Amino acid sequence: MRNGVNAQPEEVSPRGADTVSLYCATLSAPGTSWEELRTTLGLSPESFDRAAGELLALGLLEHSSITGDRRLYAAGPASALLRISRTLQSTLAEGQQQLGRLTSVLSALGPGPRQGTGGEGPVERLVSLESVQRTITELSAQARQEVLTSQPGGPRPQEQLQESRSRTEEMLGRGIAMRTLYQRSAQFSPVTVDFVRFVTALGAQVHTVDDAFMRLLVFDRETALISLRDDTDGALLVRDPHVVHFAVQAYERAWSESRPFPARYERQQVVEGSDAVKQSIMRLLVEGLEVGVIARRLGISQRTCQRHISELLHRLGARNRLQAGYLIGRLGLLDGDPSPADGVLAE
Repeated sequence: MRNGVNAQPEEVSPRGADTVSLYCATLSAPGTSWEELRTTLGLSPESFDRAAGELLALGLLEHSSITGDRRLYAAGPASALLRISRTLQSTLAEGQQQLGRLTSVLSALGPGPRQGTGGEGPVERLVSLESVQRTITELSAQARQEVLTSQPGGPRPQEQLQESRSRTEEMLGRGIAMRTLYQRSAQFSPVTVDFVRFVTALGAQVHTVDDAFMRLLVFDRETALISLRDDTDGALLVRDPHVVHFAVQAYERAWSESRPFPARYERQQVVEGSDAVKQSIMRLLVEGLEVGVIARRLGISQRTCQRHISELLHRLGARNRLQAGYLIGRLGLLDGDPSPADGVLAE
């Protein structure tokens, strides 16, 4: 029923205290199971299912994508209204009248959820990949001036690039300024290079950073989507101006230390990139990080990371990562002296 946003509003409009009570209860206790909510509210199975069905159809409730016991989360009325209005705007005069009635209903339900924020604006948790993609599409269509994006984790899957291609082309075609940060390892992917070449030809700016930066999208410096720590499919939709400002400032700092994404996939680029990866690995070895952590930070596989570390251990004559970190510091390989570094990094 989560795809029921195409249903006619008079068929799903909340009508009773049960529906309002369920929505408010979910706002107060996000992630509560279907059965726990029904017990707390003291509703019969039929009444609860009817109320939940109406809210799910309106997009005011969503199922978690990572649990199997039907846990519910409340979406903000403003977000639900936006989704439904895009459908109703394609109808005739009758649809416009229905949209007016729906607006009144959603407004009466009050402000959206404020999960985990003490600021003035809402922070809304999107719990499914479907919700995230739909929200990105909506925010992209509404963008007026600028979009900032960060895509950590190395090369992006081809299906993700294809899914975003038309949306990105449409925004750039409207004159929206767009900047994107990738990790350096993404430049070793021909598919990613082709995508970057396509968007930069349309006016986008694409840079790379060595270390990982959070997955982030910011629209007009007003609304941000931030990845969740515990759910790769979900995201946090942030409208709080203070939080968005903080995210933008962090992004600008990372951008100031980034480099333009190479427009070509050539051998020299691969060699230079490999040397830069080894330099980053040496820096993280000095910090004493584990292989898995280093791989995630640099957006490369653990197998590739382990291969680079094994080469460094061999060239340094080190027995383990800890000794390698000590020798790197002692030899000054990260202090800007090229002579010892050349001996370690030479292919």
